[in-house]
Formats: sequence, C-alpha cells, structure tokens
Amino acid sequence: MISHTSAVIMASGFSRRMQQNKLFLIYKKQTFIEKTVETAQKAGFFEVIVVIRPEDYKKCNFPDNVRIVFNRQSNLGQSMSVRLGIMNVRGDHVMFLPIDQPLLTAKGLQKIANFGDKKAIVVPFYDKKPRGPVFFGKYYFKELMQVTGDTGGRSVRDRHKENWVCLEFYDEQLKDIDTQREYAQLFSKKIEIK
Repeated sequence: MISHTSAVIMASGFSRRMQQNKLFLIYKKQTFIEKTVETAQKAGFFEVIVVIRPEDYKKCNFPDNVRIVFNRQSNLGQSMSVRLGIMNVRGDHVMFLPIDQPLLTAKGLQKIANFGDKKAIVVPFYDKKPRGPVFFGKYYFKELMQVTGDTGGRSVRDRHKENWVCLEFYDEQLKDIDTQREYAQLFSKKIEIK
C-alpha cells in the first residue's frame, strides 16, 4: 500500500509553542526537516512532497526526487498546507506527516500505510491519544480540499470515525516535540523505538 501512497510533509507551520522554527532543530546531527524527509524516503512512498514557506525552503537542501510545494499563505492555517498537498498528490492515497516527530521510523510509516485502503483513515495512537501521521484513502481527497482554518485534516478525520483503522504504538516514535522542554527531553533520557 505504501508504494501507492503519497507522503505530504507539513513544513509550513509557525512553531509558536517552540518559539523557534522546528524545521531547523537538530537531532542526531540532522535537522527535523531533513530527518522527516529521509524517513519518508526510506519508507518507500510513491512520492514525497514537502509543503513549505519559500523563505524556509531557501535554508534547506532537499534531494532531487522530493517535490516542493510553496505555501505562500501559511497565515491561513494548517488547512492551506492540506489543500496544497492534495492538489499536488499523484498517488492513490495520502499520508500527512508532521515534522516534529524526529523519532518516527520508516517501519512505523509502513505499518500505518499498510492498514490503509481507499476508504480508510488510519489513525495511529500513542498514550491513548490519536496522533499523526494520518493516512487518508482517496475517497477523502475532495473533502480534504474543502478544509479551512487551523485544524487541517483533523476535521475530516473526526467526521468519519466509522472508517478509522486505529493502530496502537507502544514506543515513543509518535511523540510530538512541541516545546523547549520536550526538545530537551529528547537528549536527557534513553528512548526505546521498537
């Protein structure tokens, strides 16, 4: 399933809680954006698309086979990234990846995608809470094109709970790094990824 799925990396947020641009935070000698792109490429998606602000793109060095989509209206919220991603997807399905999960593995992405189909929304859970990345079958593309504001694909996800495929993750790879404290914790404890 992953070879028919487009990865859309959501890289045009404002990192307000972190108070600095999360794209360029370093973990294990890579920036968060470099790590996310590399993990997505290793996973074997049909294509990898990065939705990014032009000013941030200038500070990045992406592999040639990564498709770049500029978000010049990121002030309109996460929904703009979702719509731009869907407009550019060429795969049969889509998975939206945040850039603030530096522990995410290619195996974890494959696990999520492999439970997908055209009418599924695959929702990974960690610590009993739904997390990203989320897989959407092609059935939802039209609806994803209509999202507005800062909820992104969450509104579509939550409208179709009857089609959720819930996957529990027991390690920390789905942990979001949203604050300086969470970023510091990355370096201060042993993290187990299965």
